[in-house]
Amino acid sequence: MSRHFREVSWWTLWALLIGFPLFTHAQEAPGALTIIVNNQNTDRPLSTVQIILTERESGTTQTLETDSQGRVVVDQLDPGLYSVSLSKSGFASAYEPSVRVVTRKNIKIEFELREQPIEEVVVLGQQAEALASPSSTFLDREALRGAVGGGADPLLSLDGLPGLASANEFASFSVRGRSPRDNLLFVDEFPFDKAVHFDATLGEEEDVGGGGRFSIFAPNVISGAEFSPGGWGPAYGGRAASLLKLNVADGNPSPSASLRLDLAGYEVGYDGPTGITDDSTLLVSARRLDFGQLFETIEELDIGDPVIRDVIVKSVNPINDDHTVEVLLIDTHEDYTRDVFNVAESPNFEDTALQDAEQDSDLYGLTLRSLVGDTAVLTNKVYYRSSDKISSEGEAFPEQAPEGASPADYPVREDIITVGEEETEIGWRSDFETLNQWGVFNGGLQITQVELDYNTVLDGDWIRFVYDQDDFRPDPNQRYIVLTPENINSSLNRKETSYAGYVEQIFEVGDWDFGTGLRLERDGFTDENLASPRFSVNWRPNNAVRYSATAGLFYQSPRYLELAADESNDLKNEKITHSSIGVEYFPNYNWSILTEAYYQILDDLVVDQDRADGTFDNIGDGTSYGVDVVVNGTITEGVYATATYSYNDAVVDQKDGRGDVAAEFSRKHVATLGLTWEINDRWKVAARYKYLSGRPDDRFVIYEDVLGPGEPLRYSKEITETNVGRKSGSGSLNARVDYRRAFGPVDLTAFLDVINVTATSSSDDTEFDYRRGVEVKDDAEAEPLIGLRLDYAW
Repeated sequence: MSRHFREVSWWTLWALLIGFPLFTHAQEAPGALTIIVNNQNTDRPLSTVQIILTERESGTTQTLETDSQGRVVVDQLDPGLYSVSLSKSGFASAYEPSVRVVTRKNIKIEFELREQPIEEVVVLGQQAEALASPSSTFLDREALRGAVGGGADPLLSLDGLPGLASANEFASFSVRGRSPRDNLLFVDEFPFDKAVHFDATLGEEEDVGGGGRFSIFAPNVISGAEFSPGGWGPAYGGRAASLLKLNVADGNPSPSASLRLDLAGYEVGYDGPTGITDDSTLLVSARRLDFGQLFETIEELDIGDPVIRDVIVKSVNPINDDHTVEVLLIDTHEDYTRDVFNVAESPNFEDTALQDAEQDSDLYGLTLRSLVGDTAVLTNKVYYRSSDKISSEGEAFPEQAPEGASPADYPVREDIITVGEEETEIGWRSDFETLNQWGVFNGGLQITQVELDYNTVLDGDWIRFVYDQDDFRPDPNQRYIVLTPENINSSLNRKETSYAGYVEQIFEVGDWDFGTGLRLERDGFTDENLASPRFSVNWRPNNAVRYSATAGLFYQSPRYLELAADESNDLKNEKITHSSIGVEYFPNYNWSILTEAYYQILDDLVVDQDRADGTFDNIGDGTSYGVDVVVNGTITEGVYATATYSYNDAVVDQKDGRGDVAAEFSRKHVATLGLTWEINDRWKVAARYKYLSGRPDDRFVIYEDVLGPGEPLRYSKEITETNVGRKSGSGSLNARVDYRRAFGPVDLTAFLDVINVTATSSSDDTEFDYRRGVEVKDDAEAEPLIGLRLDYAW
């Protein structure tokens, strides 16, 4: 079957899935909403909050009021879209323009209102932490699962946030010129940096530096994502590019089961009460995706066979009014194989690498949340995290096989290099928050013990045909480098304990909030004692404008792979001095305009000294500055627009005699323009255009026949200067269609999300073909993502 015919078949299938319900007109059974409202500062229930619930299609409204437990249950609601408006004297108002009611299901939605004498309207949905930098953004469950270009991945749904640059259809992203691995990630406030599958240790440069491919989360698992591109408080440390906090969803009051299908596999889930205690809930999500089968379907046979499996379980168990226990279990597995049959499908044998990688990563967390006195909240968390990853790379030599030979007969050199990465981490974290006479006080302690077992084994000398000009070569006229076991083989076996403590006081003076905090750390792996002061200022003179400023010191720990690459790598933390100033303006009820400018001083940056022996050192420094602009608004009911622009100028000096050069992941300009139209209760369409200026380029020289007479013809690429000039920019268009309808007790949700509709090519990722001596540019094509979800509630 030809590829064109398969594509036609998929589009036909999609049309049938969407078209069939159009002939079904059965009345849908009613659903329900449970609305819970808490005080943002004290986490206590808010009674007598006035709630206006408006059905979007009919315009009918209901006025309700929360009880002493801060909740209200609304039964017998027609399935569809509703808007929710909340108000209470002495608190900022809140408005959620789009809440979906599903047939036969009671859905819980939670709000937090902030004490504030001046009425302030939240333009669209919930907001991020009130005292964070103005660019901080909160995306709720509906925004994450319905984002343009998000497909089935919540991390892809972050595209378009201020300062964030995502260049392709994968979940990795860079922020304000920093690497994708410089982002700080928490899941339910547990540190978890293994949330992205296929974060390659071996392979091509763009794979190793890319930060991964697909997140471990199914689209309906995350209830909210809070993103900050800089300037967060002293409770968090370890990475400095951005802070991303993902909240795994609680179960809803009524039980339901789900089945989600897409082209790569399936997901099953349960969402509802457990019956252990009153109001205890359980969410279970299990999925398996086999991208190898998908690649065979679309005839991308040279990629290989990636398979992932993810299981996520969360249980929330209120013990009484003051104490709640939460259990979070995450179990993930990934497996990737690329063999000689994939090599045979590579055009012109551009990629002859044989790869095998497998990783198991788990997180088990227990949370006890306690209300203390009238205003305090004490949260204790204990967790265990483990990761066991092994990667190997070899090489096939198809040109040495007789013409017409089967791929099974290609000469191969398997497992030339093998890297093992085993980590275990045990941690305890305690956070305390309370109101006092000045405002709000926060404090906490964190203890972590990490055990590492890293090893790299090179099976004999290995010629590499891409190298830096200053990489070691015994003969300067040798136009390639040779990795040798004595220079590459390494191991790291260490167990270290790290400690951190922080305090923060928010002073509330009229329209002003002043935040001052300090984080103290003892890093066991770098043997350093670190102090990180943090400051913030917010001024709200009226309900139309908010002025903000942040400043602070941030430290970023070296990667474990850098520590393990050579025993001489005695690395310390990178140091980032951050400052920003911003303003958020609300011209009317429906629109907001945000602008934030920032400046960062970068010190003690880790620099790759020599790829021939894996040495690194803290000798780099630099600066990064820029501005983010975000416009959000409602054009009319059900029609939303967003536009963002980010400018960044990040330079680093690697102390190689060249002075300041552009940072590897910096982009001068990133701009997006998005439009969403909720046509009615069933249909939603959306599109986003994105422009990215190019990343820094390299200057290089290509040499011919570097192995000499009597040897196979090989070319090499000597990089003479890194990060000079710019690659060409690119623009792309993403489009999405969502549809939902009930069939009796089953609720069907389907989407078609097309990434890069116009098949625009980007110049960012190229590979060097050392058999032909050419740079191979990735062919761009549209990426259609299709999903179908069935929910059954009872």
